Amino acid sequence: MLLVSLLLHLLVPILYYSPLFPKKAIKKPPVYRVNLVNKIVKNPQAGRPEATVAKKKPKVKKKPKVKPKPIPVKPKAKPKVKPKPKPKPKPKPKVVKPKVKPKSKPVVKPEPTKPKVSKAQENTLAKRLKELREKKQRESAEQARKEKLAALKAAAVAESEKVDSPISDAPVGMVDGKGDEAGVRATAFVQEFIQQQWSFSKYQAVGTPEAEVKLFYNAEGTLLHYRFVKKSGHEIFDESLARAIAKSKQLSQPLPEAMEFDIFFNLKDMLDKP
Repeated sequence: MLLVSLLLHLLVPILYYSPLFPKKAIKKPPVYRVNLVNKIVKNPQAGRPEATVAKKKPKVKKKPKVKPKPIPVKPKAKPKVKPKPKPKPKPKPKVVKPKVKPKSKPVVKPEPTKPKVSKAQENTLAKRLKELREKKQRESAEQARKEKLAALKAAAVAESEKVDSPISDAPVGMVDGKGDEAGVRATAFVQEFIQQQWSFSKYQAVGTPEAEVKLFYNAEGTLLHYRFVKKSGHEIFDESLARAIAKSKQLSQPLPEAMEFDIFFNLKDMLDKP
């Protein structure tokens, strides 16, 4: 019995690894993209993050064709010939004697006296000028931010036209979404946004490095600060991530609120992403 048991224990692994019993290949979950045109929501519904909302084209009513009315042709009137006026005799030029003006004494204007300004007035004026300068700087910064945001939105729209969903007519949402809002999760949006700013040569890829980064964004979608929780150990990969994050200081749309993100960046997943 011991001999039979020993033989069975040896035969089972041999038969399992033999070609007679092929193993089932483990299917990996599909790698999908996030369409940056989609709205960021707190509770996304079940759907696809790369799907887009189909916009209905407004129906244009055709105007009825109006036949042009014939324009009546008026008969040409004969031009009237006016008689030439008789030339008037030229008047004789009058001889005007020049008047000699009496010499006038030069008028001496009194020098204007500068009003005296107190130190309190000078301080008030300096404070007011400082406030005006600061206000102008804030307005300029806000205008620059709006222009950058508009450029980012335009780039997101252009990029969204290149994204195709593997499931046609899929609703906008997340694959694991359980909410009731049509949109994408903020974490997925930020990760996709950073990855679109990322550039890396495949020839520099060694192994499968992964880095963990903590990022802090305000409600307007502006990056306040970030830090590496865990570096990958691949110096070139970590530097490429830092450059991509620096380019992602302003998101293309605002967030629901000020948010903190803890995101993992895996080199293999980022290179394999379509």
